[in-house]
Amino acid sequence: MSMGLTTGARNGMSTSVPDIDDSYALALALAHGVDVRGVVVTMGNSMAESTVVTAQATVDALGADIPVVQGAEVWLPVEAQQTTGGADLTNTCVNDGVRFMADQLRETGGLTILAIGPLTDVACLTMNFPEEAALISRIVALVGSKPTTVFEIFGTPLVDFNYIMDPRAEQIVLDETTIPFTAITFDLSSLAPIPIPELERLATSTDPLARFYGESSMPRLEMLKDIDFGPAYPIFDAAAAWHLIRPQDQVCQQAGYRLKTGSPATAEAGETDIYDWFSPEITETRQVTSCTGFTSRQAAGRYQHAILQAVGGDGWTDRDVLLNEEGPLRTDEWSASTAGPLWTEDWAAPTDTGPLWTEDWTLPTEEGLLGTEEWALPTEEGTTWDEGGVVPE
Repeated sequence: MSMGLTTGARNGMSTSVPDIDDSYALALALAHGVDVRGVVVTMGNSMAESTVVTAQATVDALGADIPVVQGAEVWLPVEAQQTTGGADLTNTCVNDGVRFMADQLRETGGLTILAIGPLTDVACLTMNFPEEAALISRIVALVGSKPTTVFEIFGTPLVDFNYIMDPRAEQIVLDETTIPFTAITFDLSSLAPIPIPELERLATSTDPLARFYGESSMPRLEMLKDIDFGPAYPIFDAAAAWHLIRPQDQVCQQAGYRLKTGSPATAEAGETDIYDWFSPEITETRQVTSCTGFTSRQAAGRYQHAILQAVGGDGWTDRDVLLNEEGPLRTDEWSASTAGPLWTEDWAAPTDTGPLWTEDWTLPTEEGLLGTEEWALPTEEGTTWDEGGVVPE
């Protein structure tokens, strides 16, 4: 949660401006009633100590009464360490943040961990507090991609940041535990970016929260303009928070994983020698959940709208969805990736109970009973409802 820092990205190794999306993710979660028990600040976007300052400022601006605790200052060693005398050094990663998570798990009897940074502290928890780690109900993490995915937005190459900052941590969580795991992949988190002018406009708002987010985001937004990033910017981590709020808006499936580890923070944008892939075609590992897209154009628009509203902005509409293509796409025919269209009238998003809609039941018009933007996936009972009426299976 380094929004508000003007330099010090990559744990202080870079002079560039750290990312801002973690703070937006927290706002989105709180705005929709997620019971946030605390924020554990991990290195990655910047150094942990300086990030505690900006994280606390964000929590205060949101009016939230939740603890902010410092976690890992560095990644885990690439391989487990011991002394020449044979002493195991596994416990050297334990810090206040790890102890805080262990205490909360004991107190509550079970929690979800929303991992929107490197998994260092989560891995340390599993290694040193196994009884408490067994109480983790699930981990929802912003990591990974479909195999051979190119990390690029508007022509700008990126990296799988949360993974490459600590590859071993994710390997420990996936290979050495059975904790239910959901990967919110780059394929999903890079979709539906917010137009940069909309983010900049927050800084001139009369709403104190919007103005705080706008002013704190400006260093990052100015940097994006300096490098000609593009017309819009994905609020990556918000996609993970949205999974806690409206999982039915995301296309998710069971998948295996394949990891290629390496030295932390050494991968440059465009390199593919360090990767964490998730795919149903990978069957040699335990199965986790992989989320790779939105179920519809309306779902993507609802997500954009919620992000801006959560930080005091004006919101967005489903007809103004932007994706990582050459330019803004504002029609009913739009594509999310080279894999094909995310949604058209001829394409149905599969669910456990069948297609979301078929040729016999397309999205209704405004003249129809069900012509609302609020709709949901069919339930096991065969129907669901919204403010416009009952939706048949």
